[in-house]
Amino acid sequence: MERFILRFRGPGAKPNQDVDQVRSLPDTTVLDDSSSRMLLVETAEGGIEKLSELLPDWNVSPERKIPLPDRRQSVRRPG
Repeated sequence: MERFILRFRGPGAKPNQDVDQVRSLPDTTVLDDSSSRMLLVETAEGGIEKLSELLPDWNVSPERKIPLPDRRQSVRRPG
């Protein structure tokens, strides 16, 4: 299963019928729909093509994870 971010490009908030369409797809789970214009979905390989076909007003991109820097303080060794 892969994760994708879907972003609505049209005017206003994301259409409820589009969200319902995504939810009805087999092997697809909406993980987060709290944003007014985006969805985080998890789908099986090959499912993203179906999403792109069904939702022409949406941008579909793979989820990227960016590691946070280590912000812990450390002791410097005498040089």
